[in-house]
Amino acid sequence: MTEQVINHLKDPENMTETEMKHVPVIEAEDVMTAEGSFEVTVRLGEVPHVMQDDHYIEWIELYLGDTKIGRVELSPSDEKAEATFTVEPTEEIVGIRAYEICHIRGVNVCGDCGTKAVIMKLKALASCNVHGLWQSVRQVEIMSKKVKEGKSCAWHAK
Repeated sequence: MTEQVINHLKDPENMTETEMKHVPVIEAEDVMTAEGSFEVTVRLGEVPHVMQDDHYIEWIELYLGDTKIGRVELSPSDEKAEATFTVEPTEEIVGIRAYEICHIRGVNVCGDCGTKAVIMKLKALASCNVHGLWQSVRQVEIMSKKVKEGKSCAWHAK
């Protein structure tokens, strides 16, 4: 089985017409709180993708890190190439990610509120029946609800 090529945006300043219609656009909060519930919408393209019998988006998937949040199957009869997912980051995700990065640069713990924070990637993957797979990534900050003392985090440094 041959691995399918995944297309990405090459130059955000000079998008091609194909990229404008196929690169997933991830609409999400910049900061999410662990144990909360957040809606994330993924739409295909800066310019809306057509949904016709001979050219349409087959499906859209969303991941938080390596964890698959969900997949929405689409068809030519759908009005838009768009899907909304519910993301519910957990304290476990914050803890695991914090553990993975702490030996490299330390865990971000806010000195103001004592909250742990980690940067995670939302990844959207979509399949066009004509132009193949397309992917985009957006970073979000996941804040823990657990409070303790520590150094300043990226959120309060802004």
